[in-house]
Amino acid sequence: MKVMICYDGSELGDKAIEKTIELFKAVNPDIILLTVAEEPQDASLENEEITEEVEHQAHDVLRKAAENVSKHGLEVDAILAVGRPKKMVMDAINKKNPDIVVVTRQKKSALTRHFIASMSGHLVRDAACHLLIFGPENL
Repeated sequence: MKVMICYDGSELGDKAIEKTIELFKAVNPDIILLTVAEEPQDASLENEEITEEVEHQAHDVLRKAAENVSKHGLEVDAILAVGRPKKMVMDAINKKNPDIVVVTRQKKSALTRHFIASMSGHLVRDAACHLLIFGPENL
């Protein structure tokens, strides 16, 4: 079984990793840990430096999370993607073909939900695999 965890480095993301391990460890899954470093929209020199720093931070966060998964005796494939999160997650799903994808859902106001399409909502519509969505209230 392949389980892809979309990890953003947040406390909620850390809890989702732990809960996923708790739920699936008995079947010895291959864990795909995906972190996306978002690129700025314009390509100025200042934004290039910011992007490099964001990538460096994302790499460190991903490495620490992968080490945590490995401590549980599970195989982990840590992937750092750079680009637009929704596209990068869908690209990784299409390339790695996981059995299940784990994402977190942040608590948002009704106005925010109306104007901003969430990652979890995007995956519900477009991903051709099972989804496990953790919100702050169930972790």
